[in-house]
Amino acid sequence: MRKIDKKTGEIHTIPAKGLWSPFPIPAYQALAANKEWSAQKLLCCFVSYLGSNGLCVFPSYKTISKRCGLSPNTIRKSISVLENYGFIKPVYFRDGRKDRTKYYFQESCWDTGKMNKIALATRIPTGKCLDCGKETDRGGYGIGPMGKTHYGCGGPVIDIESSRIASSKDYSLA
Repeated sequence: MRKIDKKTGEIHTIPAKGLWSPFPIPAYQALAANKEWSAQKLLCCFVSYLGSNGLCVFPSYKTISKRCGLSPNTIRKSISVLENYGFIKPVYFRDGRKDRTKYYFQESCWDTGKMNKIALATRIPTGKCLDCGKETDRGGYGIGPMGKTHYGCGGPVIDIESSRIASSKDYSLA
């Protein structure tokens, strides 16, 4: 558990993920590219319920409806969209007399390298790995002391524009 100094507001203990943002920007962008506005609203609603103990939320349809103004049918369709994109995984359980659902956020919300084909279709590749040849966007590689490194195979990544310019040059001896 985190301890916060009440005088300075300083956090003394940081969770294992470090300084990590709970808002899944790549998932939000993928939904926006396909104009899935209700699913975007629902994703923001789910993020607002995230606690410091994990990546699981379990609000009821009534609570979701109050928070983001979606009808039960729209909520159901939006959950289906989020599940098809691979951003959440619903797990059903029984709580006393009630059937409940927990929604687990998947890593694909934050890491475009783990997105499925539906979500990846909305992303525009910006780099190409020199080792495996895979084209990837900013979520598929990191920038470190050695330059851009592909998360998949660890190879160096170059910008797609520079690789296209180099491949389009004519090196023939005429």
